[in-house]
Amino acid sequence: MSLFKNRIRGGHVDGPQKSTDPTEIFKTLIHKEGFDYLRDIQKDFLKLWNAQRPQKDVVGILNTGAGKTLIGQLMLLSKMNEGVGPVVYLCPDRQLVMQAVEQAAIHNIPVVTFSHEPGQTAEFPTEFLNGKAILITTFERMINGRSIFGVEGYGNRPIQRIGALVVDDAHSCIKKARQQSTIIIKNDHPAYSKLWKLFEQSIRQQGEGAFTAIKSGESTVSRVVPYWVWKQQKDSVFNVLQNLDVDNDESVKFTWRIIGDELSKCQCYISGSQIEITPPYIPIQKIPSFFNAKHRFVLSATFNNSTDLITELGIDKSSVENPLEVENQGDAGERLIIAPKRYYPDLTDETMRPIIAEYAENHNVIIIVPNIGKVKAWENYNPTIVDKDNILEATQILKKSQGNLMIFLNRYDGVDLAGDSCRILVLDGKPSSYTAREQYNSIVREGSPFINAQTAQAIEQGLGRAVRSGSDHCAVFILDNSLLNFIGTEENREFFNSTTRSQIDFGLELFGDNKPNTREEALTEISEAVKACLSSDPDWRQFHKDMILNSEPNKKSSTSHLFEIAELERTGLMNYRDDLYEDACDVIRNIVNEYESSMSNVDKAYYLQLGANILDSINPVGAVDMQVKAKKFSSKVLKPQTYTYSKLTKVKGRQADVILNWLKQYSTGTDVIIAIESLYADLIYSPDVDSFAFEKSVQQIGEFLGFASEMPEENEGDGPDNLWRMENGVNLIIEAKNNRTTETISRSDIEQLLHSIQWHKDKYGTEQEFIPIMLHRGKKSFNNAHPADGTRVMHEVLLEQFRNSLLNLAKALAKKSPQLWTNTEIQELLSANNLLFSQIVNSHTVHLR
Repeated sequence: MSLFKNRIRGGHVDGPQKSTDPTEIFKTLIHKEGFDYLRDIQKDFLKLWNAQRPQKDVVGILNTGAGKTLIGQLMLLSKMNEGVGPVVYLCPDRQLVMQAVEQAAIHNIPVVTFSHEPGQTAEFPTEFLNGKAILITTFERMINGRSIFGVEGYGNRPIQRIGALVVDDAHSCIKKARQQSTIIIKNDHPAYSKLWKLFEQSIRQQGEGAFTAIKSGESTVSRVVPYWVWKQQKDSVFNVLQNLDVDNDESVKFTWRIIGDELSKCQCYISGSQIEITPPYIPIQKIPSFFNAKHRFVLSATFNNSTDLITELGIDKSSVENPLEVENQGDAGERLIIAPKRYYPDLTDETMRPIIAEYAENHNVIIIVPNIGKVKAWENYNPTIVDKDNILEATQILKKSQGNLMIFLNRYDGVDLAGDSCRILVLDGKPSSYTAREQYNSIVREGSPFINAQTAQAIEQGLGRAVRSGSDHCAVFILDNSLLNFIGTEENREFFNSTTRSQIDFGLELFGDNKPNTREEALTEISEAVKACLSSDPDWRQFHKDMILNSEPNKKSSTSHLFEIAELERTGLMNYRDDLYEDACDVIRNIVNEYESSMSNVDKAYYLQLGANILDSINPVGAVDMQVKAKKFSSKVLKPQTYTYSKLTKVKGRQADVILNWLKQYSTGTDVIIAIESLYADLIYSPDVDSFAFEKSVQQIGEFLGFASEMPEENEGDGPDNLWRMENGVNLIIEAKNNRTTETISRSDIEQLLHSIQWHKDKYGTEQEFIPIMLHRGKKSFNNAHPADGTRVMHEVLLEQFRNSLLNLAKALAKKSPQLWTNTEIQELLSANNLLFSQIVNSHTVHLR
């Protein structure tokens, strides 16, 4: 080696100490040509972070395309230079690991990854251990029961000390952490039937309808095993799972060592497709490399109201509540959001799908749907269906070619479709729950701000798939009434970040007060708007930039209590983890007491059930009392061991008053139409419509019309499918048979209604006035069936008439602002459409013969 080479390889040893200022560090890097500068947003963010670098937890919000990966790597370089110890950059998947490595190569940032040598045990790269390079790997490589970073209590790997780590795309990583803390037993696994037998009777006692659906393999129906039954059977469960671990079964391979010690505290969720066993908290302390890391930096593009960072990952509340965020610079990509039905009701989803599909002749059109059922509506346009098995192949095709129409199944996050990869994006359906645990919580906490915040998060992630930089652009179509209803509710829009909210608000009112007069005019205007976006029309670009710059920041005061509740929940769960049962229960009980005025009944019920679960370990009698209180707040939680049905003894109020209050949550008449249409979307006599969805629709319509409304058979395991208590105190006993295909009502269906009548007499006494009603396509019963006197039926023609009455009411309510109606006017509209309590039975049902 020449003397010159030898000299320069030794480095400038007499120079200054390595800088810890990330912007100064950037200047010392050797960049590829054209990449030797930091953008203003990167500089500003790094300065904000550098000012509070001593913090353990830092949460950062950065717009998609802001250069988040480079920022995270510079933060880690800074900490590496500070000498805190080894540093790690954690990604949601291997594809993003490679992207992070490629980003580092542009600036010659020293990074390493794990080598994958067949037959060899993975080891940490020496450069990482010595604090000379950033280790880039997946989040689940760290968080799993056989982690190379070490698992507390297991000596197969020493615990690796970590100085600083970055969690990229944090929401995907939260899901990964929960997944790695959950044992999943599929219904075709032998262990499924063994576990099902342990809990079959207890699931049946909670509700016959859900039990039947689960037993028949229905994947969308999920129930939790009662905690007292779980504790009784935990030894039997332990034996089943331990045998799987001994056999090195894949279903427990990466989870058992994380949750095995927590088994007595776990919750078990059962659906027709799988059984999930998971603790109420993620045992993140089992992975000391994460739990005890000196610094944890959490980065994402969307963090509004992310309480799960606190409850699931244990990130400090003040860091989550006050994330680092650079002042709005108007650098968000141009996203034109179009909700056709929102500004011209005749532009239904069926009308728009062929029009949207035509864009695939010249552009890549991506449709995101929540489930396989939504795919059917697009079958005529020959789309490519994309799931986890072909997603990498699909994304490569999109990068290299145009004219593709692809449907991504329930993939609202973790996909990068920048530039021409996606110019037309379609969200066709509200994000739905994927796991059995999520499904159960979405039912038990329906309408909770915590659940709505998660839904908004998923929608925002979906909207972010196509616009990946400040110079990118995309037109987004919003279809499906349930999705439109969600974003049309003003309270829900508070859960989106300010940029997304501005784009949504503009999209919902695309033409302002100048509404199209005809369907053709509306389609022409939409076509012109899309053309302006796709062609980067300068007027549109300027308008969009001004709109983003003028977007109002989020009002933290309106949701600050959610962070406080999340912190208390985390404290309670950590006490529970540490066997401090009374302390844990006191914290959970205090959540309900302290936030009684601002908390919904479903959340009160949820937390009381959680408290009862904890208390049951030391005070089963007190736990029963707590569960009884939970059940009084919501019929969706578990039925206590000693349970007495709570009768509907009060009417909800005057119909007009209830509807007037309901209207306040909407800002436009079109939102009202969409919301009411969503209520009866599943009110169809068809074997293809899930019976639970039909009964749920009946329950929600009853509430909307101002009646006390419940589902006794589903919630109590006995009684009718639906029960309405009308304004005059009369009860409607409703049996729903929407899946029947015959024109005549069978003896068994009549007998079921007779059983419900007897149930009503047992619960309410013989003095309570009632009317039995059958919802069935048929007009009369079989000759060997004998309905009770006064039984009525809403047959197929009358069901359609009832739906039309609801639609006509919606159209009438849409004629002026929802805030301008009076009680008297609403009363008149109800009367005109035969929807008053005094009209509804005689107008929409007939005597059953």
